[in-house]
Amino acid sequence: MPSSAILITSPCQAQESPDNSLFSFQIGATPQEEGEEVTSADSVVLSDEIKAKLQESLQFLNQDIGQLIKNAQPIRTILEELEGKLPESIEEALTPAAFIESHRAQFNKAQKQLADRLQQKKIIKQRDNFKALAESAVGEIKSLNDTQASIFRNKAKLEAERDCLLLELNRVNQAIDIVDHDLS
Repeated sequence: MPSSAILITSPCQAQESPDNSLFSFQIGATPQEEGEEVTSADSVVLSDEIKAKLQESLQFLNQDIGQLIKNAQPIRTILEELEGKLPESIEEALTPAAFIESHRAQFNKAQKQLADRLQQKKIIKQRDNFKALAESAVGEIKSLNDTQASIFRNKAKLEAERDCLLLELNRVNQAIDIVDHDLS
């Protein structure tokens, strides 16, 4: 493999870039044997020293954006060291990252919005869980009420049957009393 790499910058559509992307394009080292056609305007042969510096800046770019927004000085230092050695398109791609600290207010606002959304999702989930629990309790209460109503109906039926049997018992007792009276 040669001691230089080809760096390709290509525009990305908005839906292709992740939400946390700082740029509207991709920067990536791409070997030529992958079969992609590379135009002379998009490709640049970089020395090992420049490639190493870009890899170093990539390490900073891959760190947590919360840290980067607080201190992008290492990226600025690398960009200053490579000033004039990089094609304009690559410098234009790295410059916003080098000065990302100027977007701290926007970052903090976005971070708060993400935290608020997460909190809102938790609240919605908790609400849904409570709603399901309440619906389950309502179902159980309805079942108990239905069972209670059934028990009352059964009790009323048994009481009516008892009353009929008591009347029958009274009639039989009266008949026995009449027979006993006739026997005496």
